[in-house]
Order: sequence, then C-alpha cells, then structure tokens
Amino acid sequence: MGRLAGFHFLIERTGAPAFLPGVESVSLRRVEGDFIAPDKARAAVRLIAPGVILDVQAISTEGHYWETNPVSGAWQAYPAEQGFNPAVLFAPQSGIPEILRSDLTRLTLNGVVELEDLPGLKLYEIEGQLDGRRIFELSYGLIGPETIAVRLWIEPETFYLRRMSMAEAAAPDEEPTVWLVDLWDFGQVVEIQTPEIP
Repeated sequence: MGRLAGFHFLIERTGAPAFLPGVESVSLRRVEGDFIAPDKARAAVRLIAPGVILDVQAISTEGHYWETNPVSGAWQAYPAEQGFNPAVLFAPQSGIPEILRSDLTRLTLNGVVELEDLPGLKLYEIEGQLDGRRIFELSYGLIGPETIAVRLWIEPETFYLRRMSMAEAAAPDEEPTVWLVDLWDFGQVVEIQTPEIP
C-alpha cells in the first residue's frame, strides 16, 4: 500500500460526533477524495453544525493546504497542520500505511469473507487493536488517543486494504464513534492543481 501511486478514498463517521478541535459545535461527518503519493490530496469534506450541513473542498500539495469557505466558497490558505488534511493522513512514511505496520497488536484472522456492499469480492478479515496516539496526531485530535478496536478487510492476492473500521471506546451509556475507511482505484493518478486565490 505504501508504494501505490494513488487511490480514491472515503472516510465516514457514524455514532457519537467527533468535534473539530477548538470548534465544539462542528463535527466531521465524511471525507471523500483522491490521494497522490507522496503528498497530494483533494477532498470533499462534509461537516455537521447545529441545524446545518456544511460542505467544504480541500486541497493539499507539497506541504501547502487550502480549504474553501463554507459560506462563500472562496479558497483560503491554511497551515498544513490545520484542518483534516488527507495528504497527512495517508502519507506513506508517517500516515495510515506506517501506522498499520507498527501500531497494530493482538491481530486475529477471522477468515475469508464477502461484504454485502462489495459482492463477489473475497477478502481477508482481520481484527486487532490500534494504539491511538499517532492517529490522534494525524487526525488533529479527531481519532484516538486511546486504544482503538480495528477491523481490516484485505484483498488476498494483492494485499491491498479495501476497508478499515476503527471503533473508539465509549462509556457504557454512550454511543461509540466509528470511523469507516474505504479505498479503491488503486494506482490511479489524478491531476491535483493548486487553487487560484485572487
């Protein structure tokens, strides 16, 4: 996975809200886009605020990061470490590929399964635990830092990760936050251009 030129991704949150750092009334709902190795990404981001759904576009290239204003739609530059930057999240040497290599423990192979929404595709299903500290930093405080229950669905022939589920621990009377990451179009390289800012 760390050697792929690019892929399409979808990250969806269900369950308890995951509020943006410093903005306790706005939570992340989903992010869909394309990652181009080693450091480019574009994505459509959906945020949930009281009584309103906010859609934002994001682009990251070579350490620079931009988002559209949810009201005006105008592009604005931000520090690369701000926002939910998918280029940082999927970086081959420090993002999810590296985290899956080094931070997973207690792995169990459940066998070969077929997911209902991916008919005809046989996948290895693996369960384990993920140390949440590094993904907490990569997700800007949205995921982790406690230990996370993880399930992985992997193609047997290519070993490409098709789906990852991360369920954060919750109190007995609270709903857990669950993150579902889907990946496809492996090897696909799309053109990601720097936005024009007047």
